[in-house]
Amino acid sequence: MQSLSNNPNRKAVSWAVIIACILQVLVLAGCGKYDEPDPDDYIRLGQYKGLYVDRGSYEVTDEEVSDELDMLANAYVNPDGTIPELTDDFIREISGGQYNDMAAYTAALEDEIVSEYEEFYELQYYEDLLNLAIDNAEVLRDFPSDYLQKKTERSMISALKYAQSLNMTFEDFVNEKMGLTVEEFNREAIEYAGVAAKKSMVIAAIAKAEDISVSDEEIQKAIDEYVEIGAFESEEAFRREGEESMEDLKEYILTSKVQDFLAANAAVDADSAEN
Repeated sequence: MQSLSNNPNRKAVSWAVIIACILQVLVLAGCGKYDEPDPDDYIRLGQYKGLYVDRGSYEVTDEEVSDELDMLANAYVNPDGTIPELTDDFIREISGGQYNDMAAYTAALEDEIVSEYEEFYELQYYEDLLNLAIDNAEVLRDFPSDYLQKKTERSMISALKYAQSLNMTFEDFVNEKMGLTVEEFNREAIEYAGVAAKKSMVIAAIAKAEDISVSDEEIQKAIDEYVEIGAFESEEAFRREGEESMEDLKEYILTSKVQDFLAANAAVDADSAEN
């Protein structure tokens, strides 16, 4: 059956989710094989409990549903070039009986559209909470130069790996997916190292304050999931990526756990937010 995910706007949202994940990895990348700085030496946490940010919401429009149905019909154009009429018989035939009529198909379509947008807004909500906690934190002193350099290097390496995963050259990836020239990307990677360092330090500081850590079991589960979805052909293939990839994975998991903590301790509305 024709996929429900054909609307260009929804594909843009899906790509936005991917870009958000890419940016998070780029921000977090940078753990080297040296002792990590103690976050207490560099960060004074501000408010991170009782935070409030608006959650996005989405309602499907009649126009969006109509566009989806038009694309569905055009995908099954007749040999003579005519576009089939979207009848109950038509939808039963192309869906193999999954949907009995157009009403059932349209309801499923609307549910899928909403689900995709809700996933995006949920990711954005968790990121907004973390960003607010970061904004509330104070940097006490300059971050170590080797720490900043490592952030810059790992950002570039991570972008290169994403380009390779998409079978794109690094230049094409940066140009087409990030809208930058290579020179602009390099400059931004250097400039963004300080932002990345603060984000990592705040995550580490909250984790330290709330006794949040990453277990070996959680790391193994993440590796198994990578293999299951085909990101790596085997656990051995992931581990061949080296210690830095393992450190990036640990920090990614830690960030997710800190975000879960922030969400669990967030205010339900603006009036209940802690001041």
